[in-house]
Amino acid sequence: MAYSLYKKTILDNGLRIITEKVGHVRSVTLGVWIDAGSRNEIPSECGVSHFIEHMLFKGTVGRTAKDIAMSLESLGGTLNAFTSREQTCFYARILDEHLLQAVDVLSDILKNSLITNSDFEKERKVILEELKDLQDTPSDLVHDILMQNIWQNQSLGQPIIGTEKSLLHLARQQLLSYLKRNYCNSNVVIAACGNLKHQLLVDMVKKHFSFSPACKNLQKKEIPISTEKNLKVVEKDSAQTHICLGVPGFPYDVAERYAMLILSDILGGGMSSRLFQSIREDLGLAYNIYSYLDFFKDSGLFGIYLATDKKQAIQAIHSVFDQIKQLKVNKLTSEELGRAKSQLKGELTLSLESTSSLMMRLARNELYLRSHIDVNHTLRSIDKVSSDDIWEISNDLFNKDGFCLAILGPTDKGILKKVDWDRLG
Repeated sequence: MAYSLYKKTILDNGLRIITEKVGHVRSVTLGVWIDAGSRNEIPSECGVSHFIEHMLFKGTVGRTAKDIAMSLESLGGTLNAFTSREQTCFYARILDEHLLQAVDVLSDILKNSLITNSDFEKERKVILEELKDLQDTPSDLVHDILMQNIWQNQSLGQPIIGTEKSLLHLARQQLLSYLKRNYCNSNVVIAACGNLKHQLLVDMVKKHFSFSPACKNLQKKEIPISTEKNLKVVEKDSAQTHICLGVPGFPYDVAERYAMLILSDILGGGMSSRLFQSIREDLGLAYNIYSYLDFFKDSGLFGIYLATDKKQAIQAIHSVFDQIKQLKVNKLTSEELGRAKSQLKGELTLSLESTSSLMMRLARNELYLRSHIDVNHTLRSIDKVSSDDIWEISNDLFNKDGFCLAILGPTDKGILKKVDWDRLG
């Protein structure tokens, strides 16, 4: 039997530990994933997942905020966290010899954080400043507007950071209640990649980590639905007009995921993509333009972003439509499909030279699929995608009645009436 670098242990309490050994490196990236993010929030607690991410770094019974900050940095490592729509992750990257220190610090902030009233009020002000920073960055803000536009009045469309209103009204007790509901053993995956021994990490986790025995009153997630074309213009004083187009896509666990990834690379995945070559190189309408994908448990998003002068906004949008229509009408040549496959496989393979990227991939496969997907399996799946697959998905996804549009920045009056959706075919 071949030796597997991947290992998985499920403790009696339901907590999952997954590792992938990379013997030729000297680092380990360790992540503690909570299977709860902004879409688990009810409207009155919008932003609480991200607020918790901040609060767990503010001090524990035995460590001050400064102690936490210095704990791994003083060893040459890093400690950080992020909140997404469906998960919250606390992670550390350290030398392999410092794995125990990383386990100790991560378990401490997750188990022993004080979350005092004074720190709560102080951090509220910090997050409100972070919100202002987002509002001053239209290239980021427009993506939130698109999400809210696609999934109106649904938790998936809520901004991860929250709103000014929700943050001002959020109470410390709501944060503690959310922690109790969601930070429980069955909702936690501890993932690690690098030069480590699986059983050693399991023993460390058993000794240091503990969460609530069971999740309580989990917020029921609605299946996100976008049934009509939603268009939104937000006028803002900025140098450029920022445009996001999007359609609901496929969830993480479908076989079409690989065709979607290739499609995104072909349309807007780099300097050789159709959108970049057409709209930037040939027409000179934008400096920054790309397509992107988000996969969720029960839905997804195919998005396109560009920024341009307001006088060129309609021309740029129509040029995007023209490139999409080409994908719907003409099947890819074997040469273009081959180049796209090589690009995607190269991107994947190069990203996995990082223990951090390996850890992220390992954890997401566990959270979304409850299984390990070998890299070679992924590469074979990419190779199986055909021109017919790309053509069928293009026609399935890019329906003119399913598109949503978000425009942020200076605009001409009546811009939405000038958009010719029929150019999509």
